[in-house]
Amino acid sequence: MIPNVVTIDLGALRHNLFEIKRLAGPNTRILAVVKSDAYGHGMIPVAKTLESAGIDYLGVFELEEGLELRKAGCEVPILIMMGITSDEVSAVVEHGLTPALFQLDIAGKLSRISAEQGKVTPVHVKVDTGMTRLGVFSGDLPNFLKQLLPLKGIQVEGIFSHLAVADRPDDPFTDQQIRRFQEAVEECRRLGVFRGIVHVANSGALLGNKGLDLGVARPGILLYGAPPAKGWAAAASFKPVMGFKSRVIQIRTVPPGTSVSYGRTYITQEECTIATIPVGYDDGYSRLLSNNGEVLIHGRRVPVVGRVCMNLTMVDVTGVEGVAVGDEVVLLGAQGEERITAEEIATRIGTINYEVYCTIGKSNRRVYIDS
Repeated sequence: MIPNVVTIDLGALRHNLFEIKRLAGPNTRILAVVKSDAYGHGMIPVAKTLESAGIDYLGVFELEEGLELRKAGCEVPILIMMGITSDEVSAVVEHGLTPALFQLDIAGKLSRISAEQGKVTPVHVKVDTGMTRLGVFSGDLPNFLKQLLPLKGIQVEGIFSHLAVADRPDDPFTDQQIRRFQEAVEECRRLGVFRGIVHVANSGALLGNKGLDLGVARPGILLYGAPPAKGWAAAASFKPVMGFKSRVIQIRTVPPGTSVSYGRTYITQEECTIATIPVGYDDGYSRLLSNNGEVLIHGRRVPVVGRVCMNLTMVDVTGVEGVAVGDEVVLLGAQGEERITAEEIATRIGTINYEVYCTIGKSNRRVYIDS
């Protein structure tokens, strides 16, 4: 078996949830975002851990994820943040899921199917306050609500929006979005179609103490122990949940002038010891780490040399004493006093930690531990 393994520490996940609760305050409920396979961490184990730790709501992207959680026995309210299509309405009603709502045709069918089954389906109205992605434009909300109000079988349980630049704490656009959102909330209350679940505070807003007075926080990346962007001192108390390890499968000492990997992009300048590990871009280890990344062996950083291949990567272990076939290699996580973070990898390849977690987590065998 290929020795690559992603470790998911459910104890660290619980720790992060409690840290979020501490930051949010005792009167703030938590909607945990577990979409996209919990950012590569495994949606079912993560959701069940959070539910047992007292989470209030779970947030998924699409219907299929919500159905998977219900099948796994999750009983807490589940919000489908993408909304739903017309052919998904019956399943939503049957399984007691809560869709985001921003389309009147979907609302009409949801009303009819709910009434036919003798049920009332909760919905959260999605308001677009500046993302220009999904939702009812804030200026169109009054007309939308007036058409929604007469429909039976639907209960407007909540209202939410999404912040575009909450990861930049000094950007005034966040305050502008929150003001627009508060106006939308007041419009809902004025028309009497709203019960009170209000959420706009994602991980960045939570760390920046914005939007928490609305009663619900909606963390995503922070649950998994990572900041939404570099420079968040407040995120220091959170623990990374994911690690990625492999093992050395070959070691060779080569003379000066030896080329390594495809394209001969790396030529040794002196006698070097090259270790090969069975990790490549098929495993979510980006090709952009070619001659650019570092891994940990024997508690020391060693550089990636040559191009990252589909299934193999070479590193220069010259000067690291006693490296042998079978030794542990850490690509993400800690070894000894050193740590490689998703933020470091993201910086090296020009992306964000979210993508690093999703790519690595979904591409490898996962093992769950509980610290």
